[in-house]
Amino acid sequence: MSSGLHFSKPFWVALSIVYFYFLFLMYAVFLILSGDLLDSYTEMKMVDAKKLTGVRLVVMVFVLIGYPVILSRFSKYAKYVTVALTAWATIMYIEDYFVLYGMIEYPEAKLIALVQSLRPVFILSLIWMCFELTFSPQPRD
Repeated sequence: MSSGLHFSKPFWVALSIVYFYFLFLMYAVFLILSGDLLDSYTEMKMVDAKKLTGVRLVVMVFVLIGYPVILSRFSKYAKYVTVALTAWATIMYIEDYFVLYGMIEYPEAKLIALVQSLRPVFILSLIWMCFELTFSPQPRD
């Protein structure tokens, strides 16, 4: 590991939870985009769900690839990126809950229910990462 990566064990646990959730979510998104979980829904709801999940998939792929690079090479910017990702995930969760669940109906599959029930754990892990990156002293680049 790089000499600049000095984080506590809870930070690494939170980062692992975030990555596990992202990978699990990508699996669910691929199932939605392939249409395997959308057989019983109307064409319009299927198109809307595919558009929304497709955009989110692109963001997730960039985050999964880019965050380790930012954390290891540009650690002074990792705090800002983590805060931005946490804000985006929280706003997306609130927006889904208050707005999109009435417009886009996701399938009643257990996989989708599990993904939606794990979102608060994902957001809490991001919040912990933000706290640690903000309040713990980090070596300068």
